[in-house]
Amino acid sequence: MSEQNASNSAKAPTKVRVACFEDVVWIRAEGRGNYQSSGPIRKFVQSMIQRGYQRYVVDLAACDHMDSTFMGTLAGLSQSIGTLSHGTLTVINVNPRNIELLENLGLHLLFIVEALGDPQRIPAEVGAELMELPMMGNPEKEIVLSAHEALVAANSDNASRFKDVVEYLKKESETQPAG
Repeated sequence: MSEQNASNSAKAPTKVRVACFEDVVWIRAEGRGNYQSSGPIRKFVQSMIQRGYQRYVVDLAACDHMDSTFMGTLAGLSQSIGTLSHGTLTVINVNPRNIELLENLGLHLLFIVEALGDPQRIPAEVGAELMELPMMGNPEKEIVLSAHEALVAANSDNASRFKDVVEYLKKESETQPAG
């Protein structure tokens, strides 16, 4: 039975819920933090930066795993938030495996990472309803490419890890007809 539960967890749909509380943008990733959620999160944060928000919290309490595109998206957003709005990104309620992933890529140096605690941190407005963002079936190659480029920019050690992915995506972008 536990094997079936593990299989169901791996197939859990990716969801992202968001809200704005006074001066804080709250983003909760549920299921797997992956390429499907990267584009919607990126677009949402960019629109919130344009509206003047400076503080961003990403809640990973219900996020059981992150792929490189998701982590690269966090890295790129951290850079944008810091550069464009002189703001901050805090990633909270991070399970031990996800902390390890962030540390292995050097991302814990870009933004504040808080481990999953007891009790978990919750949105500023207890009981507030978070809006669900629509997910992407197949993300734009540009989103995946920029996420991996952000990983390389965040830590030069990541260049060798993601060299093949970046080169492949750049080549695909060049050969793709405009349209």
